[in-house]
Amino acid sequence: MAGWKQVITDDGSGNVTVTGTFRAASKSFDIPHPTQEGKRLVYGSLEGPEHAVYVRGESQSDTIELPDEWMGLIDESTISVQLTGIGSSGSYFYKRYESNTIKVGGPRKKHYFYFVQAMRKDIEPLITAQ
Repeated sequence: MAGWKQVITDDGSGNVTVTGTFRAASKSFDIPHPTQEGKRLVYGSLEGPEHAVYVRGESQSDTIELPDEWMGLIDESTISVQLTGIGSSGSYFYKRYESNTIKVGGPRKKHYFYFVQAMRKDIEPLITAQ
């Protein structure tokens, strides 16, 4: 890659420092299990028990447009949607996933925050307790 430079150092204690961008198909951490002695805990980004992606934002629409890459990246059966009304006590709800969008139900005049997440389908599920 032209113009791409990285420096990787190992201080001998197992700590590795990458100066520049770290690129990987998947990113995980592996630590002693905090509640099960003798086991290890392996998590993927975002420090959860799965490799997943998310998008969040604010909307006043009946439809949340998801990034183009989601169609090839996520398992549609794992989509989770959180909706929080802004300035009203109206009840917002997930209606359906359709053509890389989330359809939102609720008050006629909408204003809400959203958080949508789903597991990646291009990476094997993690085994978290080992």
